[in-house]
Amino acid sequence: MEEIKICPVCGRKFSHRNRKYCCAECSKKGYLMSQTKRNKARERRLKEERAKRMGFPKRESLLQEKARKAREAGMTYGQYVAMEYARIRRD
Repeated sequence: MEEIKICPVCGRKFSHRNRKYCCAECSKKGYLMSQTKRNKARERRLKEERAKRMGFPKRESLLQEKARKAREAGMTYGQYVAMEYARIRRD
């Protein structure tokens, strides 16, 4: 009796001992999904290693700084920038 398996990509049932995917198309999609996942993890790890090697945290850009300040103030970035613009125009 052969074991019934379920394809992790499409969910179709199939029976084959040595296969993980039901067809070549699903095999390609599954391979690409695993490579994408592996590459993202690798990039994240390399980024952390680079930051440790440099010995200091990465500096925020002006845009990131304003977005962070807006979140702290409970506003969107657009609202925060508009408020700053109005403040500058008043002075």
